[in-house]
Amino acid sequence: MKKKITLAMAAVMASSCMNVTGYAAGFKDINDVPWDGAKAVINSVADLGLLNGYEDNTFRARNNVTYCEAIQMLYSVLVKTGTAQQLDAAEQYKYTTFMQAYNIPTWAQSAVSYGLEKSLITTTDMAKFMTGKTSNSATRQDVAKMFGNAMAVRYDVDRKAATASKFNDYYRISEDAIILVDVLARLGIINGDTGNNFNPTNNINRAEMAVMLNKTYEVLKNGMETTGTVTAFEGDGSTYKITIKTDAGMALDFNATAKHVKLYSGSTTQELALSRLSVGDKVSFTYNSGALDTIRIVDGSTLQQKYNITGYITALATDKVTIENDNTGETEKIELDSDCLFYLDNKSIKRADLQTELKDNSDKYAYAGINTNSKVEKGKDSSGNSTQVENTYATEVYVTFYEQYMSSGIVSTMDDTSITFKASDSSATSRTYFASGCTYYINETSVSLSQLKSLANSGTVYVKVTVDKTGKATKIILSEESFTVSSDTSSIYEVADLSDTGIVLKNGSNNLTYKFGSTNPVSNITFYKWDTSDDDWLSCKLSNAVTYFDTNDDNNKKVYGKVEFNSGKKINKVYLSTQKSSWSTGSGAYTERTAEVASLSGNTLKFKDSTVAYTLLNQYNVKIDGSKDVDVITGTDSNGNTVKYPLVMLGSPVSSLTVFRKMAESSGVTLYAEIKADGNNVIQSIEARPTAAKGNLVSYDIDEKELVLETTDGKKITFTTARKPSTGTDDYTYEDIGTSGYIGSALTLSFDKDGIVQKINVSENAYLSGSISAKGTAESAANGLKFSGNSAVYGWLSSSNTDLHSYSLNTTSLDRVKSAIEDEDVTVYAEVRLNEKNNVERINVYIKDAKGAFQEYNNDTKLLRILTEDGNKFTFNTVANPTINISGVAKDKVNDLAVGKTVKLTFNSDGLLQSVTG
Repeated sequence: MKKKITLAMAAVMASSCMNVTGYAAGFKDINDVPWDGAKAVINSVADLGLLNGYEDNTFRARNNVTYCEAIQMLYSVLVKTGTAQQLDAAEQYKYTTFMQAYNIPTWAQSAVSYGLEKSLITTTDMAKFMTGKTSNSATRQDVAKMFGNAMAVRYDVDRKAATASKFNDYYRISEDAIILVDVLARLGIINGDTGNNFNPTNNINRAEMAVMLNKTYEVLKNGMETTGTVTAFEGDGSTYKITIKTDAGMALDFNATAKHVKLYSGSTTQELALSRLSVGDKVSFTYNSGALDTIRIVDGSTLQQKYNITGYITALATDKVTIENDNTGETEKIELDSDCLFYLDNKSIKRADLQTELKDNSDKYAYAGINTNSKVEKGKDSSGNSTQVENTYATEVYVTFYEQYMSSGIVSTMDDTSITFKASDSSATSRTYFASGCTYYINETSVSLSQLKSLANSGTVYVKVTVDKTGKATKIILSEESFTVSSDTSSIYEVADLSDTGIVLKNGSNNLTYKFGSTNPVSNITFYKWDTSDDDWLSCKLSNAVTYFDTNDDNNKKVYGKVEFNSGKKINKVYLSTQKSSWSTGSGAYTERTAEVASLSGNTLKFKDSTVAYTLLNQYNVKIDGSKDVDVITGTDSNGNTVKYPLVMLGSPVSSLTVFRKMAESSGVTLYAEIKADGNNVIQSIEARPTAAKGNLVSYDIDEKELVLETTDGKKITFTTARKPSTGTDDYTYEDIGTSGYIGSALTLSFDKDGIVQKINVSENAYLSGSISAKGTAESAANGLKFSGNSAVYGWLSSSNTDLHSYSLNTTSLDRVKSAIEDEDVTVYAEVRLNEKNNVERINVYIKDAKGAFQEYNNDTKLLRILTEDGNKFTFNTVANPTINISGVAKDKVNDLAVGKTVKLTFNSDGLLQSVTG
């Protein structure tokens, strides 16, 4: 299950567009329900105030629920469960134009605004909400999408939609809805009918809505997880026996397989290998019918929490122990305290006997956990003068022998014979060769060497290596998530002081002091200073770090510092720099991923063959002053401006988050992306390019080298083409494809490494299957389509049987096109293809000119609206930067000062509005 977050939502507005009564008891039509069990549910949700009745004390269970009512009800249940906050005025105001454009009633605007803000709905969804001023009835799958998007923030999305696929009519559920239907089905929020059909396109009635609200309320209010402690855990890497003692005192035994049980770290979406579960881990878990579903480690126990130092013993003398430190990757000698205690397999043992065991087990690895203590004693400084020094001594040594040992870290390179990686929490890099018969895994899945190499070289990848006594790897496991518990980290502070005994950080009027010594052994700490020549972090000794601070401090330069801690809350890293931006540009600042995008749902991005979920920011390419030192990642936009959070869309005329979303969400586009993400997997920079695309041709401007494709999911995407893309055939050329006759043709696009269209293949030629039969200025549409200067009248088919392509009007409605043709203030040019009965089966619509009262211009969506004398409001698609001159009003003030003024509109050859005068 996904991490639980606060769902910010506005307070409950007017309960609906209906006149309602606020009590449940005694609905006089309570017996008029679709099924008998609905009565109790209706009374329950009414008592909770989630769904009310009408003023005449009826409930009308069979009535359909509208889209506006549905989002308002979702709004209500999330508020009722205490997981919502009100949108602030600024957040809600930015959606005002959308509310007006889509005629959203005032009572629903807060809920709809929230839905847009949190990606519960899209503007595409909003187009279904209203027809004019009339609210439309919602379908079951559209309501499921709203609720599913809200629940997917908290619960996992199964891309295979295994539960939803059990519905007999699952194939009728749309591709963008089925995974969200699956979330609700797994949570028990929705069910099938008596024939186990989901009926996705049926309208949802008030009784069915009552069930969804009731179940959603129960899940959000009471949760789905049980908490407890792992008391037994054993397995062979694929199957496990797990015993969990619940907080209520009940011991539960489970048999689990890694393939079917998900393990997560804390409240994050970080997916872990099941083998990383340990006895003593505090967990929350879900199970059904005795079978585990998910486990979340709430408070895990690790060796680094139990001991000051961990690693492999290489020597044990009478006065010191030599160990390869897990924290630093370095070999160090630790003096033994005179009262040091020794343990072998948790049993007390004398030092001499342990030395014998080490000798007798020289063919094995001795893994140790060591507790230390520091003592202030007399000593000599670097000049030989007497002084007080702090010495560290081992007080307890716990040893276990292993046939093999495991090492983990971050992959540097990998080839067919070896892997090179930087050890965890260390600057040391080691190379390990593969033993004969070495096995390879990505998490718990066995893979080939080539598959492993592909992941190893895709970005920031973590490795766990099992090494035999010859020093060769017998098992390699790669993961996109660290095998070690994530470090805690401080913020970035100005350093007040740094010495051999500790570091002091300025924190407002107070200072944060971290001492080195017994609490934080220097031998466990790696120090880093910023190397301005390489723009990266350089590891150094404490003495060098002190010199770095003193030198800059003497020159009145501020030094900034950041402290990191291991899972045992002990310092393991200290960073120093005179530039705050170092933390946003250094190699350790971000993880990188380079791969094909698998999905984008809301703000959650996943890559192909990856289990890690990344989160998009709400805005990229944020302009900044290039001369300022900022502590986030920076780059340049397409105009050469210095920006925060750079996003580059290769192969697109525009680099924007909107374009990235379109390509990532579209089933017709294969998108390849290179990202950098911070420690919370929030994406800080993106460079993306299409590698394949399929869809129907909307337009192709050869001169501008821009081709617009409409994919099967209805997204219109603009691609940049080569000057003369090939077609792979002599039957047609790129110039042919640029003619209007090819509009609507099914195309397959091929791209180069820069995302530029190099080849256009026409798989279904609209020109050959039925070219333009008639065209001209449309004169009337009421009794069929008639062109000026032509006496013929062409009959209309139904909207669903007419292939409409509207390039000027922002509409998918044939009725709106007919209204434009009939309107005296609008001149419509049309190209039509006729069937054998002279009925219009396809129509391409362009506006030549129009006039009316100016209403609104949206620069973000490139839409402009007017009101004609006939009372029609028409919204037109504009060019990227239309000329707007209305009574001398500045372009950015027209929505305030020019509303109602009469304007004339002119359009270019592509049908896009290019100038407005008045």
